[in-house]
Amino acid sequence: MSSGDPATRARILRAARELIEEQRGTGPSMAEVAKRAGTSRQALYLHFADRTALFLEVTRDADATARTPAEQRRVDEAPTARDALAEAVALQCRLKPRLHAVATALDTLRRADDAAGAAWEEREQARLTRCEHVTRRLAEEDALSAEWTPATAARLMWALTSQRVWEDLVLGQGWSADQYTRHVTDLLERALLR
Repeated sequence: MSSGDPATRARILRAARELIEEQRGTGPSMAEVAKRAGTSRQALYLHFADRTALFLEVTRDADATARTPAEQRRVDEAPTARDALAEAVALQCRLKPRLHAVATALDTLRRADDAAGAAWEEREQARLTRCEHVTRRLAEEDALSAEWTPATAARLMWALTSQRVWEDLVLGQGWSADQYTRHVTDLLERALLR
């Protein structure tokens, strides 16, 4: 955890996110982040032990800013598991545009940059865990088709709500947010539900 000034920490996170989004193909060095944040490298290391810690915190901050507790409650407190499934897809559709730049940058960087890879893996594992919550609820409410286990159903849900699928359909094929939400929800319901 950081032991420095919260305002400096916020500037560092903002600078790192800007650089990650701008550079896309190469991750920023700690020196570049310190320079952009208007702080010394020593001050940067008071807040973040290394690039992995910095990248992890940038993605956590981006996700926390986009995924508000109220947004997540719509999934968690949906009246039925089927409603939770639809809310989860709709939430992903609302989050993707807000997180697109940082997610795309991390997706590109993760193949050659261990820090970006760690940040990407943490984000994707968290998303898979949220899918598992929905599919376990489907099973508990006896709504999950017998062909699926909650774990395999969660992986299908995770794949169909991925950044890449959203990007291909919405940005690449011109689907509206409504089309994406409706068609992905329909596909998951047809595949997973009794």
